[in-house]
Amino acid sequence: MELDEMHPAVSQPSINEEAEASAPTPRTIIGKKALWSLCLQHFSSQWGSRSMEFAMYLYLSQLYPLSLLPASIFGFFSTGSAILGAGFIGNFIDATPRLRAVKLCIVLQKVSAGTAYALFLLLFLELRRQAEDALETSQALVWFLFSLIVVDGMVLNLATIAINVAVERDWVSTIAEKDPETLTMLNAYLRRIDLICKLVAPLFVSLLSTAVSYPFSIAFLLGYSVVTLFTEFFWIQLVYKNLPILGTEESERRARAALEAQPLSDPTPTPNTFAARVAKLRKKVKPTARQMASDWKEFVLNPIFPSSLAISLLYLTVLSFDGTMLTWLNSHSYSDSFVAGMRGICVVTGLFGTVLMPWLERRIGVVRTGSWSIISEVLSLIPVLLSFFIGAAPEGKRSVPWNAAILFTGMALSRIGLWSFDLCQLKELQTVLHDHPRRNSITALQSSLQNVLDLLKYILTMVLSRPSQFKWAAVVSFASVVGGAGSYLWYVKKERGHVFHLDWTEHLLKKKT
Repeated sequence: MELDEMHPAVSQPSINEEAEASAPTPRTIIGKKALWSLCLQHFSSQWGSRSMEFAMYLYLSQLYPLSLLPASIFGFFSTGSAILGAGFIGNFIDATPRLRAVKLCIVLQKVSAGTAYALFLLLFLELRRQAEDALETSQALVWFLFSLIVVDGMVLNLATIAINVAVERDWVSTIAEKDPETLTMLNAYLRRIDLICKLVAPLFVSLLSTAVSYPFSIAFLLGYSVVTLFTEFFWIQLVYKNLPILGTEESERRARAALEAQPLSDPTPTPNTFAARVAKLRKKVKPTARQMASDWKEFVLNPIFPSSLAISLLYLTVLSFDGTMLTWLNSHSYSDSFVAGMRGICVVTGLFGTVLMPWLERRIGVVRTGSWSIISEVLSLIPVLLSFFIGAAPEGKRSVPWNAAILFTGMALSRIGLWSFDLCQLKELQTVLHDHPRRNSITALQSSLQNVLDLLKYILTMVLSRPSQFKWAAVVSFASVVGGAGSYLWYVKKERGHVFHLDWTEHLLKKKT
């Protein structure tokens, strides 16, 4: 689920209503074949990743029904890999030809997913009883297979992030050619596809698991990973072929970067000794580390940073249908189909948020739309938090209907503000970084910041691993969302000079009286 140049020598364009009212950019025309190919590739990739996102935690909750610990460990390491690899991902995408980079990431994504499904299949068919007893007794083989699943999850997460950074950030910004309407359209299309997959894929996995069996659903998803490896290669090739701007803009950008770098050649041969190899490695690592530090400094000092911090703080939450919430709901006797249905309702409301955002943006601007969206999310989560303390059911039992109603209704309503805000923040980031020579590296830093907060969530649930302690994780989550709203309002104050449009409010009140 989501920006101008940050170089210190270049002035920063402001994202405000005056800028939005400037002279219009010529509308970019995208061919239907290219647009359909882009959407099909994105749908296939997101369907696979959303299916696995739900299935991994579903299977873990079945294998380890009495603890949040295995799910938290899996989430901790998969998220941690994204944090450690964020800089590498951005540099890899910047340094590798566009098409080759995406194809390589597709291979890694499908192979890691297929391997994880094969390991789950082995656990369910041969070692399920041992897995259920693994937390009480020593089961070396079960924990070894679990560790391999964790490694596959790490690789899968890195590959998925790389595809998203490459396609959703880099390719889309290039295809739009600085046309804000086209950029909003493409962002909305891809985000809606993501949300549709987030809605339907878990329902489909749940249907396969409950109507047939868990091993059958695992085998089906394994086959899907194999088939889509080839179909996604075909679709991404069509996108690149039918949108020549992707190749020409890349060539121009690389030529500018090469001209700016102008490395001096060293005619002296380097001796092939261990010390010389270490010195050569240090010579390569030091500039990379210096560049990463420079990128982080540039990112933090940029006016967009409070907005990036706001969206990142929303990741430190268990108040969404992620793996830990799924495990908690299963511990309270909610069925897989019911949980998938509730998750589906939340995705439908999230889809409404992606429709609402462009409509609001045209009327009040992207910055004010963002503030309205994140404030609405905070207000919607208040009853969700209260449901963990008022009328909450003991462990192993379902809540009374009114308690469940405020829990799931509040979560569903909060998705409207969340996804509307996500689109606002994404457009702000893309606008600021459009002409930046290292925009993928800088964009990856926001992903890294988001993953840091996501990692803290899993540390939180590893400490509070008993289902009875989940309510305290909910308190921390709500506080993080409130902090995100405060950070964005700080950005609004810096960007527009005020948080609330007092003149507009006074005019509205006078009009009513």
